[in-house]
Amino acid sequence: MIEKRKNYSILLCVVSSIFVVFKMYTDNPLFLWFFILFVMTAMLLAKQQHRLDYLLFFISWVYVIKFELTGHSLFVVLSFFYIVLSIGTLFLHKKRISTQLVLTYVLFVFFAVGATLFSSGNVIEAFGFVLNYSVIFFAVLFIDSNVYYRRYTYVYAAGLLCAAIVRWVSFSVPAINHFIESMTIVNTVKTTSTINTRFTGLDLDPNYFSLQILIAIACLVVLYYYNNKLEVTPIVLILILSIFGVFTYSKMFIITLITLILLTFIMFIKNNVKTAIKFASFIVVMVSVSLFFFYERLFEIYWVRFFGAGTSTDAITTGRVSSWNMFATEILQSTKIVVFGAGFGTSFSTAKMAHTMYLSTPYYLGVLGITLALLYIFSLNKVLRQNSSNRKTNLQYLTINAIPLYIMLIANTVLDSFVMDYFPFHILMIMFALTLNKTQEHEVGG
Repeated sequence: MIEKRKNYSILLCVVSSIFVVFKMYTDNPLFLWFFILFVMTAMLLAKQQHRLDYLLFFISWVYVIKFELTGHSLFVVLSFFYIVLSIGTLFLHKKRISTQLVLTYVLFVFFAVGATLFSSGNVIEAFGFVLNYSVIFFAVLFIDSNVYYRRYTYVYAAGLLCAAIVRWVSFSVPAINHFIESMTIVNTVKTTSTINTRFTGLDLDPNYFSLQILIAIACLVVLYYYNNKLEVTPIVLILILSIFGVFTYSKMFIITLITLILLTFIMFIKNNVKTAIKFASFIVVMVSVSLFFFYERLFEIYWVRFFGAGTSTDAITTGRVSSWNMFATEILQSTKIVVFGAGFGTSFSTAKMAHTMYLSTPYYLGVLGITLALLYIFSLNKVLRQNSSNRKTNLQYLTINAIPLYIMLIANTVLDSFVMDYFPFHILMIMFALTLNKTQEHEVGG
């Protein structure tokens, strides 16, 4: 029997994150050792399905802390430990694994590393890329119920919220603020009267932080719809995360958030008109209140963000059109890159960013690599559906379940998060959302 209400891991994650904050404040590496020992002990003693909680919670803390012993982020260290524990559990329980999943995983991993070696790229970067795609391999193997969607969504949203709060508080704590700003470029928006700092949480980049918020909100919308009773928690989390997202001053966030609202309204109308009316009324009230208090500031800042640099395509996309042209040219001028990709850590990709997943992915993996990646993801989805659903369900792409998928696809038009550490976990949450079925409502609600 699965214990649905005992989410002690969220409390343990919050406690362990305090050690990270102390590390920022004092710059004493001893607190990192406390963090590692605390979290690894918690993961060791936890149920296999609950070990993923610690990775989902700390996704938002990926780049803010480097573990001095290895030079890698805390997230990489935790991911590696999770894989080790999963392998041990796999052999201990003698669990059967889908042959198709193993085959597609091995081909995907060997291709990603091999393409990098063939192009004289950075093999360490290639291994870093496949690390988290390996994590979701083991996660899918052990997820055996739709109940975990509720748990994982709350853990992920709580991690984002804690990261946002730490960054917000850091503006009043010079030591922590200096530590964070020493690791990144501070993004600002200059208006006629003020210079406004773009909020980044602990992600160090406002656009990628806002993407994580969008995914979390989309997953919370799915969770809210599938709860068998009114639950305030998803609504509160959506509101708070939306506020932090707005203050990233990200054009992508605003456009995608409006799209998310419209998609949700359309899906609600399709399923329940009464729910759609309530949703629309709630949105109107929230937008009205926000505009009443912040209209002048937000209008001025977003006007500058959208139109301050002019109305050319390059200006509106903040220089992304130039990046798209460079990557498209780099891909098309080489048959090798088109077919096999350029691998990871090449001099070109180190100096430039594609700013769209739809060019960065072909550049790194080529047509063959993309095919193998999709086969791997489809195999993961097949196993997840078989393990987590109590009955056979068909994929439905015009339902509430698919909203996280659409948000990911839309937002990544101007972002290239396929190679980011957290992207595989977005794929996991999206696949999980697509497995849900209204007839299993009692399970998802907990």
